Amino acid sequence: MIEEEQPDELEEHSEQAEPVDLSRFYASALSPLQDYFKDWNAQLNRQLSDIVAAAQVRPVIPRITFDPAVFPMGRIAETLKNQLADMTGFNDAIRAALQPLTVVYQEQWRDIFASFGDLIRQIYPENLREAAPGPDELETLLVDEGIPLMWVPGPQAIVALLDASDAAARRRIIGQRWKGIVNDCEAVLEGVEHPSVQDARGFALDVAGALRAGHTNAAQALAANLLDSVLQRHFDQALRVQLTKNDFRAKGIKFKLDDYKFKVACTFAPVWYAHAKYYPKNGDPIPRVFGRHPSAHGVSRAQYSRINAMYALMLVTSVIKFFDTELPRSP
Repeated sequence: MIEEEQPDELEEHSEQAEPVDLSRFYASALSPLQDYFKDWNAQLNRQLSDIVAAAQVRPVIPRITFDPAVFPMGRIAETLKNQLADMTGFNDAIRAALQPLTVVYQEQWRDIFASFGDLIRQIYPENLREAAPGPDELETLLVDEGIPLMWVPGPQAIVALLDASDAAARRRIIGQRWKGIVNDCEAVLEGVEHPSVQDARGFALDVAGALRAGHTNAAQALAANLLDSVLQRHFDQALRVQLTKNDFRAKGIKFKLDDYKFKVACTFAPVWYAHAKYYPKNGDPIPRVFGRHPSAHGVSRAQYSRINAMYALMLVTSVIKFFDTELPRSP
């Protein structure tokens, strides 16, 4: 049964929506990464066994394992080096015996890393390819903190967010880097080509312009309402409610990344976060983090801020870019 939507969401747009093929939405969001890591771990261990056999040594070799939640892609080479160095039984003589074989196996290692790079390009948008966050990092930033990561912000901001110590530090980073992130959003929006999102693209660029001009309140209000308009236009009511039904505060139910394909999960987890329930009539306190409902029903200094306007701009940019990539093109 579909839960009754909050007051501002009841009206349907009269404009005919251009739907997304929903059959492509449902599948594991993260299993492509997990499966690939499983295969890659197996390849690494086979290669290591071949090297050891060729060197005619019999050390005790613990299995090499790369957990994507612990070891993002960019750190794997260093991890491999450290795990090899720490292996029990690998004394100086054994390491010396293995050293000449690095040339022999160099091409095979290069092939493994090349195939790994191909996977990165297939799964992650360009801004995430260098950092390539693992599942736990994605869960924390997207679901627990509602930070948009798909297509924006740029690679340097992504690395800074991943390296930050906690949620408060990440909010500060977005506040401190706001000018650069506005540039990132504008660059992505300029590349949006699908005819059905051109109006939305124009309004999103207006949000960016308002932020740059110092009109943060206007920027946040426009971005929050634009987000709702884009969702109304391209999703039917059932799917829209499913992706925005945030019962975490009342029931402890989180958005499940594994319920959707990777691009869908990562784009709409922060949309879900931004739709946390807020009912002024129940005396709910006005949230200090960006929210779709408090932006409409809790206009205040607590809700309206440049940082929250930045979250709103990143969010609507990600959603518009998602539809730009997913809506069907005319032949």
